[in-house]
Amino acid sequence: AVSPKRAEVLDRNLNTLAMSAVVDSCFAVPTEIADTKMVAGLLGGVLDLPTGEIESRLASSRSFVWIARKLRPETAARIEALNLKGIYFQKEDERFYPKRQLAAALLGYVDIDDKGLGGIEYSLDDRIRSKPGRMLVFADARRHGYQSSDEKPDAGSSVVLTIDENIQFIAEKELAAAIEQTHAPAGTVVVQNPSNGQILAMANW
Repeated sequence: AVSPKRAEVLDRNLNTLAMSAVVDSCFAVPTEIADTKMVAGLLGGVLDLPTGEIESRLASSRSFVWIARKLRPETAARIEALNLKGIYFQKEDERFYPKRQLAAALLGYVDIDDKGLGGIEYSLDDRIRSKPGRMLVFADARRHGYQSSDEKPDAGSSVVLTIDENIQFIAEKELAAAIEQTHAPAGTVVVQNPSNGQILAMANW
């Protein structure tokens, strides 16, 4: 299955609040690895993972096993520099929030497979994520590909919120200050346009 890139979530002025970027994920073809203990040791040192955990994955009878997904560029480069037989990379999308924690409770979050689990990411997941595509690869006994076909994924639709990132920032800042001053256990600020009911900011503590 080929996952489509999640579409962006924007504020009312088209400032990006959530976006996806391409990163490398590392996988192994166990049948191509002769010395699993050595390979596991080298990968464990780079990924800071127990050697035994990686070695058990490499001992799998499957033709494909994940080693580590959605790596930092420097980590992927270190693994690539090892030039290990049977270790490969695949491009995947990772979700980023350029404004960091701004409107975090409102936007929500996604899991490792880019499925929405909270907030807007969850409630509008079908629209933002859309339908995955498929790739079929034929290979000979030596695992050399000789034919492939693919069905491209349907791109998701970007979502424009009524939120204004500047008003959202001020609302969150003032709410935090009020919580600190009053020692309240919780607080909420909603900024609404009274003429049309649009929510311009929604902050929770």
